[in-house]
Amino acid sequence: MAKIVIENMQNCAGCYLCVLACSFFTRQERSFNLSEAKINVSRIDGQNRFRVSIDQNCSACGQCANFCHYGVLSKM
Repeated sequence: MAKIVIENMQNCAGCYLCVLACSFFTRQERSFNLSEAKINVSRIDGQNRFRVSIDQNCSACGQCANFCHYGVLSKM
C-alpha cells in the first residue's frame, strides 16, 4: 500500500500548497476546504519553522507531494 512520507520537514516553507491540494483533490466538489485536508502544516513556537503532519485517514493519493516544491513530501 502506498503512503506519503515526510522526508525533509526542515525544508518546509509554510506555503500550504500541500494542504490546499489535499483539500481540493480529495473532495468530489473540487473546492477548497482546509478543514477537510488530511495533511496539516503548523508553525513551531512562533518561529519561521513548520511542522507537517499527516492524518491517519490519508488515502495516499499523492497530490500533496505533487504540489510540494520544497522536497518535504514524497509518495512511497
